[in-house]
Amino acid sequence: MIVGASHGTLGSSRAQAHLRQILDSPELAARIMPSSEFLLGKSQAAFDNAGDLIYPDKLTELDEIFREFVLFTDITTKLLAEKAQKKSAKKFTWQE
Repeated sequence: MIVGASHGTLGSSRAQAHLRQILDSPELAARIMPSSEFLLGKSQAAFDNAGDLIYPDKLTELDEIFREFVLFTDITTKLLAEKAQKKSAKKFTWQE
């Protein structure tokens, strides 16, 4: 999952787009959660003195994206386990 904050109004959207391209390269084979992103603009004013995010709508959005991320990792883990089982089944021979 890619999240970002910036001092500007775009909330790291350009950086996230570039990072997504890099991580999507065949050499890295990273598993990136599709279509979900969290952008926090004007981050210097978004936190209180204790370091807590002060915007309730952004907190709700962040909670939701983390729930989606947990679901994404659960599904990815199951799919990878199934793929590994299929590979090991293909390598089986009675001659071993």
